[in-house]
Amino acid sequence: MKDIKVLMFGWEFPPHTVGGLGKVTYHLSNALADLGVKISLILPIRGKSNNLKIIPTNLISIKGIKTFLTPYLNERSYQYQLEEESKIYVNLRDEINRFTKRGVEIAKQEDFDIIHCHDWMTFPAGIETKKFSGKKLILHVHTTELDRGCGGCNPFVYNIELNAFEKADKIIAVSNYTKNKIVEGYGISKDKIEVVHNAIEFNGEKKNKKSKRKKIILFFGRLSLHKGPDYFIRAAKKVLDYKKDVLFVMAGSGELLPEMIDLSCNLGIGDKILFTGRLKEDEVEKIYEIADLYVLPSVSEPFGITVLEAASNGIPVIISKNCGVKEIFNNCLEVDFWDVDEIANKMISVLEYEPARMEITENAYRDLEKISWKKQASHVLNIYNSLLR
Repeated sequence: MKDIKVLMFGWEFPPHTVGGLGKVTYHLSNALADLGVKISLILPIRGKSNNLKIIPTNLISIKGIKTFLTPYLNERSYQYQLEEESKIYVNLRDEINRFTKRGVEIAKQEDFDIIHCHDWMTFPAGIETKKFSGKKLILHVHTTELDRGCGGCNPFVYNIELNAFEKADKIIAVSNYTKNKIVEGYGISKDKIEVVHNAIEFNGEKKNKKSKRKKIILFFGRLSLHKGPDYFIRAAKKVLDYKKDVLFVMAGSGELLPEMIDLSCNLGIGDKILFTGRLKEDEVEKIYEIADLYVLPSVSEPFGITVLEAASNGIPVIISKNCGVKEIFNNCLEVDFWDVDEIANKMISVLEYEPARMEITENAYRDLEKISWKKQASHVLNIYNSLLR
């Protein structure tokens, strides 16, 4: 079969990255390009022009659409953002419609064989592009409204997802955990959904952590309800009641940042938790270097690529049982996100028992050696080919 040309709608791409989706899009796109796939990537961008300063890639062309859309927005945060930055209000729905219209205009100038969309804001553009082109539509689901809402649900977003899932030719879920959410929460046939886990590029280097008296426990991710940052802080309180020489770092930004600062102060541990805000790439590397333990107590986590990043830096990991990453990464400690006593107990155990920490770390390296973007891109390529036969 001839080389495949893909029209891809995405949210972000390095160096314009807000969360894990940008990294996933970058590494998956480059791995597909290495397999001969040609990609035209359409992205929302901020700024005064459509010119993007993007990390150079092979066989990937990028088109930008000026918009206020960014990942993780909801109606409330979107309005606040506009009021602060431009002193105007534009309805979120209208902005998505504008992005969709402009995206379709760009798509009409492109030559492609298949459409590949990442997450809900891009789904309407994918559907409209399918209508005019007749090409097959793939939806890549990194999270759903049911994950973000943690029991609640924004009907506007849910209905966009439901409509798109019904009209897609194939859905790629980042885990079986996410596949089951789509089947049970949206009534989509399991036969329509393929699971392609995320990955990282592990070079085999084993990191030697230097022993120090004060241990550092890291939470790294968006401070949103579904990530469980409040459970991390409540567990931190219990650890500090037993063990004083521990520093907790909450790396990342998000709508719950003010509440988490208040919570730590109310629990009397405000001086024991460092809130970094959003980190640059070199700062992320530094934080991984100094961390002794990584904890992700997510209420609902479709994957959790930071777990793989932490493990590749020689950091033992504690994760919620509701994380999709555990389907391919076994050598970590699992907890119920709500059980702060158990989270605290496992934090203390890892810090105090060096042999256990070393065994977890060494076994994790063996898991990472089996994971690669090349394998995952090959799986995606097979999905492309199956739809083009």
